[in-house]
Amino acid sequence: MSCPGGCGVQISLSLNPDRRPRWSVETDFWGRPTMSPSIHQHRACSCHFWVKKGLIEWCR
Repeated sequence: MSCPGGCGVQISLSLNPDRRPRWSVETDFWGRPTMSPSIHQHRACSCHFWVKKGLIEWCR
C-alpha cells in the first residue's frame, strides 16, 4: 500500500502468521478492509495510522 501521509513510500505488511511483525486483515460486508495492529511508517513521514472499514484513522 502507498503511505497515506503523502510521502509516497510503499508500505509492505506481512500477513504471514509465522513472521513478526504481522498484520491481519478482515473485510466487512461491503469488502472494506480493517487491518490490525496499527501501521507505523518509520521511513519518510513517520505517520502512524489504523485502517478501519477502508478508512485511514490517524493515531495521535
